[in-house]
Amino acid sequence: MSLLYSDLPVYVGAANASSVTESSAYVPALSANVNFNAQLQGKRFLGQDVTSTDQFKTAGAREATISIKSVLDPFADSAFAFAKSSNQDAFFPIRIGNNTYQKCYLNSFSLSVDNFAPVTMSANFVSLAPPTGGNISGDATPYGGSAIPFDSDDIVYGYTCSISNPTQAVGNVQYTVNYAKNFSRTAVYNLGAANASSMLLDSVESEMTIESTGLSSLIDFSGGAISSSVVLSLKNIDGTALSTNLPNVGMLNGSRVVTQSYNIEGSDTVNTRAAIKQIDL
Repeated sequence: MSLLYSDLPVYVGAANASSVTESSAYVPALSANVNFNAQLQGKRFLGQDVTSTDQFKTAGAREATISIKSVLDPFADSAFAFAKSSNQDAFFPIRIGNNTYQKCYLNSFSLSVDNFAPVTMSANFVSLAPPTGGNISGDATPYGGSAIPFDSDDIVYGYTCSISNPTQAVGNVQYTVNYAKNFSRTAVYNLGAANASSMLLDSVESEMTIESTGLSSLIDFSGGAISSSVVLSLKNIDGTALSTNLPNVGMLNGSRVVTQSYNIEGSDTVNTRAAIKQIDL
């Protein structure tokens, strides 16, 4: 029997936890993708044929990558704890349906803001302790058996958000904003263990791309440093913000405009694009 999307709700638990509390971990996900990777290497020895029943040896740790795309709703704010700056070196449990993935470290997340479209978040994780040996199973009692308090009228849309000081990079009419944060990590292995025990955080970098009708000034070979923070405020139509775990995100004073572009087509306005980068760690 096939599983439907309604059988596979997505939950992201608290930082450094091993279990998920569904009422505080529910993510209003649009999609979820899981990939299992077995790192194998062929057994080849000089003067010998490869044995058909023993072809591979383990060449690395078993891990799974998880990608989630979600809309934003203030009622689910606690589920986005993985995006909080103070949790950037933490791991999280993720449950999809009734399958729980342990020790999930965030590799990247991004926000896409377009005027009359829902704001979407995409997040990518690596799980050091995924479930194995079982089947894909659904959640028979989503949200702990209670009604999920999701209201499509409460989600965050592009036109309900705002951005401060955009003219540090572009003109005063903005079309779209894209924000991304990437994490570089190193896996930690213990002798005698088949899988990594944890991951060390090496670096964190952020980038914000804004499309507009103009540019504040053309950059030179060293880019253009912004003198005021460019901040994206995420609110729904009621003015309710995701203030706990997704506070105002943006680029701090001193970040640099590193790329600019513009194009013109007949019967259209000038369309410009500027990207601001920041080293967080």
